[in-house]
Amino acid sequence: MKKLTAALTAAALCCTAYIPGEAHAESSPSKFTATFIQGWYCRDWTLERWEEEFSAASEAGFRSLILQSVYDIVRGECSGRKEDPSAYTAAQSSSMFPAEADYHSSQNSGDALELALKAAKATDMTLWIGTVNDDMWWNYGWGAPSSYLEDWSSENARLSADLMTQIWERYGGEFSDQIAGWYYTNEVWNIDSACQGSDGGEYARIIGENIGRCVAAAEELAPEKPLMISPFYNKDISSPEQFTQFLSDLISASGLRPIDVYAGQDDGGRNYSPEVIRQWALAQKEAVDGRLRFWVNTESFGEDRSPKPIEELRENYCAVADLAQENVIFSWDHYYAQDSALSSQFSRFSAEYLMGDVNSDGAFDLSDLVAMQSWLLARPEAPVRCWQAGDFTGNGRLEVFDLILMREAYLAEPEGIVVTDSQELIAAMQSAKAGDVIKVAPGTYQLTGSKAVSDSEGTAEAPIVLKALDPKDPPVLTGTTTEHDYVLHITGDYWIVEDLVCTNAQKGIVLDNSDHTILRRCELHTLGAEAVALRDGSSYCTVDSCYIHDTGLVKPGYGEGVYVGSAKSTTGFDYKCDYNTITGCTFKNVAAEHIDVKEYTTGTEICGCTFYGDGMTGENYAGSFVDLQGNDCYVHDNVGYRDGNVKIVAAFEIHEQVEGWGLHQRFENNTVYMDQPYGAEDTSRRMYVVDGWSSDFSVKDNKVDYGSGLVPADSWEFYNSDYVTYL
Repeated sequence: MKKLTAALTAAALCCTAYIPGEAHAESSPSKFTATFIQGWYCRDWTLERWEEEFSAASEAGFRSLILQSVYDIVRGECSGRKEDPSAYTAAQSSSMFPAEADYHSSQNSGDALELALKAAKATDMTLWIGTVNDDMWWNYGWGAPSSYLEDWSSENARLSADLMTQIWERYGGEFSDQIAGWYYTNEVWNIDSACQGSDGGEYARIIGENIGRCVAAAEELAPEKPLMISPFYNKDISSPEQFTQFLSDLISASGLRPIDVYAGQDDGGRNYSPEVIRQWALAQKEAVDGRLRFWVNTESFGEDRSPKPIEELRENYCAVADLAQENVIFSWDHYYAQDSALSSQFSRFSAEYLMGDVNSDGAFDLSDLVAMQSWLLARPEAPVRCWQAGDFTGNGRLEVFDLILMREAYLAEPEGIVVTDSQELIAAMQSAKAGDVIKVAPGTYQLTGSKAVSDSEGTAEAPIVLKALDPKDPPVLTGTTTEHDYVLHITGDYWIVEDLVCTNAQKGIVLDNSDHTILRRCELHTLGAEAVALRDGSSYCTVDSCYIHDTGLVKPGYGEGVYVGSAKSTTGFDYKCDYNTITGCTFKNVAAEHIDVKEYTTGTEICGCTFYGDGMTGENYAGSFVDLQGNDCYVHDNVGYRDGNVKIVAAFEIHEQVEGWGLHQRFENNTVYMDQPYGAEDTSRRMYVVDGWSSDFSVKDNKVDYGSGLVPADSWEFYNSDYVTYL
């Protein structure tokens, strides 16, 4: 492997003449380059509203908006066969610009498209323009196509191409730089008969000719402007291989060009696992490779159409990041932008990067060296998704010297100690020295009668790293029962624990007297009590982007997600667990508080987390997502969903368990969905955003939904204390 990386460097050094245009540092890294916006949502916007939208999208890291359609045909009641266009007598249309042809009777006379393009120009953004959205499209695709599909498809293609011509003639001169390209609105999928071959290839031919008409229009109007298509799949109606063949036939029939874009939907909205998403992306990439550009359209919603937690979005994105040249998203505006806390979480995730990880798949490895070398040679084999991660010289551009330094950094990465069974894991942890890297191979590690424990010490310059050998296939560390023991018990300083699954024990990960330790991207579930305990003087620790669920299976009242410090009734521990951070974590089916910060602790920060109230039992007074009994806590940019759980009586609570503690908290930019303004069990008790009793605390830019939409939580009625400061 090292010989290969040396060869790559040598090849790049011999080919400096082929280095493409330099990338510069004005732009910030972003995992997503564009986001969809639907025509019905924005057709009545003013110029100011469009500028606000483009500006906010730019701040979130996007370069473009994808307008899904400019012309919508809504079919009325069907008087006959649903696949027969003549059976819909009440079809109506609306347009976002004054189209010249009167295709249907209810033409909108406004020009929202011009306003959008003006706003794009004012904000230095671009706009993909979608064509025709027709309800009839969704009535096809079952069984072999008949003549009605060909007739409808021919008319739909003519209308789409004609509108593209009108748009370009009307706006192309003034707004050429703002038009990123065209979007083909009809969403192709793995139609069962087409994938099984029982349609005789007719779907590929008919739909291909429809796409081809748009391709021809794009080529004639402005050949430098690409056409984007965004197919989806349902894994239950064909195999990935069958979809590959159908897509290959479709692309052949369509005449799509190398400049055009295939932005396949990842179907994360169906809650498919990252493994399934990658399997289907690989199949689609096989059909697309070398024929047009391969992007991925990441879905930001779940099966219930609620916003997808950022950690799940991260997993789906990383599953295919090394395959796609770019990622777009459906849809930042509809699922994240309207919620300030979610929007902040998304922005942090979208902008984060690991040095060396130029393909943005969450790891710095050989594939990044291959991508960097390909980029320098102007070859498209592997994408450079985040050029900042490759700017090792720090001069704001990519060049051969960056590749040399990148190779040195890769070779300097410790080979590490690879463990493959439980005894090797325990031995490696107990004998670890500062700077050691312990890589845990995929598999299940049964910790029978013993737990993975270590008092080894790292340093700031040389932490001890315990990580998954393959983050995409994380090892599962399991105890024998949810009634006893911990999965991991670390009592030394400066550890980094990454990409592990901890399950089936009383507690997941316990840090005792461990300072500056980081727990990152771990999953902790099926635990008798709490998932993570920062205990016995553990300070300056971070719990980052962990997925914590199904806790408190034995002791619900003690089934916290993250527990900071120790209660005053507990003896034998150092209570001072200070300046710890819990960030970007997702909590589901947690029996007690998601985060419990005990008395005598100072400076805990809780940010970017998502709390789901299902599963909270209310035992041992657990009635809020977060309970604060320490001082000077900073709680910001979190999202909480009560989910109708009657045991939750406030989003955040503060308790003065010891005189002089439970003071000086700050709550900022949190968004909570509390379902109703008063408690379900005690209807006289208001559902406070912060139930602070007699504590002093400050608040800023929090929002709450009591079942009628989000409102600013900016007055006394949202906070139970006489000592609130409104910032």
